[in-house]
Amino acid sequence: CLIWWCAAVMAMRAVASALCVAVLCVHVCVGDYSTIAKQIMAEAISSTNFTKIEYMCDTFGHRYVGSVGHYAAIDWMHDTMIEEKFDYVYQQPVDGIINWVRGNEFAEMLWPRPYSMNILGLGNSVGTPHDGIKAEILVVSSWDDLANKSSLARGKIVVYNVPYTVYHDTVQYREYGASNAAKYGAVAALVRSIASFSLQSPHTGSLNYLPNITQIPSAAITIEDAEMFARFQSRGQTVVLSLFMEAKTYAPISSSNLIAQVNGSSMADQIVLISGHLDSWDVGQGAMDDGGGMFSAWEAVRLLNVLIKSGQIPRPRRSIRAVLWTNEENGARGAKAYNSTYWSDLPNHVVAMESDTGNFDPNGFGFTGPQALLSVVQQAAALLAPIGTGNITSGSTDGLDTDNGMLYPTVPCMTLETNGYYASPPTDLMTALYFFYHHSHADTITALNYDGLRRSVAAYATMSYVIADSPNDLLAGRS
Repeated sequence: CLIWWCAAVMAMRAVASALCVAVLCVHVCVGDYSTIAKQIMAEAISSTNFTKIEYMCDTFGHRYVGSVGHYAAIDWMHDTMIEEKFDYVYQQPVDGIINWVRGNEFAEMLWPRPYSMNILGLGNSVGTPHDGIKAEILVVSSWDDLANKSSLARGKIVVYNVPYTVYHDTVQYREYGASNAAKYGAVAALVRSIASFSLQSPHTGSLNYLPNITQIPSAAITIEDAEMFARFQSRGQTVVLSLFMEAKTYAPISSSNLIAQVNGSSMADQIVLISGHLDSWDVGQGAMDDGGGMFSAWEAVRLLNVLIKSGQIPRPRRSIRAVLWTNEENGARGAKAYNSTYWSDLPNHVVAMESDTGNFDPNGFGFTGPQALLSVVQQAAALLAPIGTGNITSGSTDGLDTDNGMLYPTVPCMTLETNGYYASPPTDLMTALYFFYHHSHADTITALNYDGLRRSVAAYATMSYVIADSPNDLLAGRS
């Protein structure tokens, strides 16, 4: 009995010792970043300066790949990063970019009255013949409606009057409207702008031609015009339009991603990546899409660099890298080039974050990745509650450059999410602010919410720092 009692005591002591170690491990692994997080957030809110994004947008205009402004802006950003004394700055070459040029374009209603329309040709569209296209229109409201009216489409300009609901649902008409209309003999396709609101403003974007189908020209028209054409058709009135587009695709061209990095200490080979895209469409200034997201990533890493090098916060264990992607808008060649160049290093990328939803009112992050990393992300998110960016939506990300097969699933992904991208409630489209401006002439500095940008910088900087400095094995659970 004495032997049994001694054995039991020893066993209980072993269990107690293990529990103490476990409790200690949890304390060490979680860490206390509350003081550092408050310092980072306070610095971001108080010192974020918008001089750079204002200068870039006003001086260079839109940053469509191939434009003079695109290359001038990249050179200026690269030089500015050098001046900011990051540990590592790199202008990564990107080749094979689609070289689509809009050229002159116009559309006019000839009947039942003369009326000049606002249009924007869709990226990758072919042009019209030199003397343009003159034809009656056929208005449809869905793919099924097009199929039901297919016998009427030959020789017509098909007009898609499809009301906006959610971007990922409605955008299919912009992407595939031309090919689906061409299947039935249409000579052109006009698409109601993928927008939640309009003041006679067309919104561009890229289209995709399906193989083995005649390529016909396609352009975005305003919500107002699409609805007017639908009313004409419902009354049995014939509408005749004239369409002219010089659009043409030339030989592929090159550009660059921009990389700015703060090196880590004991685990410097592991990368925490934050990003936004530096290019835009060829209208407006690209201030919201994606000047704000790009600026948030750049400014977050700049702020951390200053705090670290001035000794105000410790250098994190892992490196924090800002990547400003090129060519997100019309081919994502920047992300593909990064994937190719850094393929062997991707297993050491702890996470890739992206911001491309407007930065109006950031509320947190979407997350797709292993549980080991999610636990740290959730702990970091709790620190962001004071600035309203602590929400974590697991299993949800929305970044073309990171999670659409470019880096994910090799690298776990996160997106900085903001109110104003999705309508809330879904029926109140006036809350989907992002799509007031998206891909339009209205995407200028005036569209930005500076309070939202400050909190975006704070959220990016705090989240990336806490993840980068975590003592946990953040590569665990990766396939």
